[in-house]
Amino acid sequence: MLYELALPGLLAQGGYRWLRAVRRSAPQEPALRLRTTRSRLRRLEIDLLDRLSPTLAARLLLRRFHQNQSETPTPIPTNRDQQLITASDAFHCSGIYVRQFGPTNGPRVLLVHGWNADGRMMLPLAQDLADRGFRVDVPDLPGTGESRGPVRSFVAVARRLKNMCPQDQPYEVLVGHSAGGLMAMIALGLGLKARRLVTLSAPSSLDRLMELYLRFTGQPAKTGAALMRRYAKTCGRELAEIGPAECRKTTLPMLVIHAQHDWQVPPAEAQRICAARDGITPIYLRNCNHRSVLHHPELLGLMERFFHETSNAGSR
Repeated sequence: MLYELALPGLLAQGGYRWLRAVRRSAPQEPALRLRTTRSRLRRLEIDLLDRLSPTLAARLLLRRFHQNQSETPTPIPTNRDQQLITASDAFHCSGIYVRQFGPTNGPRVLLVHGWNADGRMMLPLAQDLADRGFRVDVPDLPGTGESRGPVRSFVAVARRLKNMCPQDQPYEVLVGHSAGGLMAMIALGLGLKARRLVTLSAPSSLDRLMELYLRFTGQPAKTGAALMRRYAKTCGRELAEIGPAECRKTTLPMLVIHAQHDWQVPPAEAQRICAARDGITPIYLRNCNHRSVLHHPELLGLMERFFHETSNAGSR
């Protein structure tokens, strides 16, 4: 009898506590709240499709993976971000929007951004390099920023990146951050002309990149396996060989840098990149993560020293 009398109050109290927990855990900004709801609905859709047809779920998930390229990256607050960074020139080439910084006669550098970002992420680094006399190109990869066009695979993106670059004027330094480092390797294998390669918190292979994506987003196992098979068919190669094969073939000087506290692309990936080539040792930067490595105070010095040391070695 007492329980029946107390039940409405207990239910009301439980409901109140649940609402308080939801309000505390939910993002307060409307845009973030909408994004969270959309993510939950998308995950539910994949879960339902996984039970009906993992192949269809994989097809949808892969399309969404590349559609995420167009989402605006979250800026990292720095002193330079508070200033207006303007390119000395900007243009479209082969459907890719390119910003240029620095003196026209400076050593040419190409900065390649990663997945779920665009060229704006690289602008502070581009400006710092330009201040040191480098001529820097910063493209928005296909399907991101000001660049348009469908994206079917990272191999296709790397091919378009290679077609954008003039073959008679090699870049002195090719720099890729995150998935951009992997795409830089692929583009070199396809014929992009460069004299040095720098990777910043990059995955070691396309297989590892997709594994990390599936793990962090918590996708169903059957859908994940179907996605890997479908993506390998799209790329025309085994995903585990895309990246390591290019490293083995290239003879370019390489500098492999990784954020020591990177939870998005684990630091062990740097060791895997170096394992494909003899004589390369990764450099780990402390007190930074996957994105803030681009603003690490030691980064510019490492890149500049790498450029001059390899220039001197080549002149002897």
